[in-house]
This record gives sequence, C-alpha cells and structure tokens, in this order.
Amino acid sequence: MQKIPLQLAKPDMVLAKPVARDNGMVLVAAGTKLTESLISKLGNMGVEEVAVQGDALGMGEGCGAEALAKKQERLEHLFRNYKEDKYMQRVKGLISDYYARKCALAAAQAAQGGGE
Repeated sequence: MQKIPLQLAKPDMVLAKPVARDNGMVLVAAGTKLTESLISKLGNMGVEEVAVQGDALGMGEGCGAEALAKKQERLEHLFRNYKEDKYMQRVKGLISDYYARKCALAAAQAAQGGGE
C-alpha cells in the first residue's frame, strides 16, 4: 500500500483504503478500481491523496544510488508539466524527500542486519 497525491493517481490503480470525508463519511470503498472519471470527481470534492494497493510510485526496485537516481528521474518526468506550479513542486519535493528518507532507513536497517 502507498499513499499518493491524487494528481499521481492513474486509472486501474486500486484503493487500499476507503476514501472518506473528515467526518468519516465514506466516499469510495477500499478495493475500488480508479477511473479517470472517479479521479476527477475526487479532485472536485477536495480529496488530496489516496491510499492505493501495491507500489504505485515505484519504490520496489531498491534504494541504491542508481535506483534512487531512477526514482528522481521518474519524478522529473511525472512533474514535467508543472514547473511553474509552486504547489506541485512542493508535492514533488515531498515525494523526493520520502524516497531519500526511505532509502536512508533501509540502509540503516541493512547495516544493523535487519530488514524492512
């Protein structure tokens, strides 16, 4: 499962958790397959992020220097149309920080002999 910004959600991704309003009212059930229409409707309702099944942002290929560079390259591609949008650049920065921290944690756990 991975929580991602709604802007990165794609059709055919499957919700890992229900999408709910602040008051707890469920808008979309867990297990629902996303469609362009549903993603658009969620955006119109002010939903900013969703939890989807699997490894939506591609953390699966490891955390070595090469893999981390690949992740950063992928982020640049995904956000290429938002260079002037400060909000989207902030989102990109948060995801980039997440990658770096996740890889640092994995490296620390490996050094201690533990796993994720």
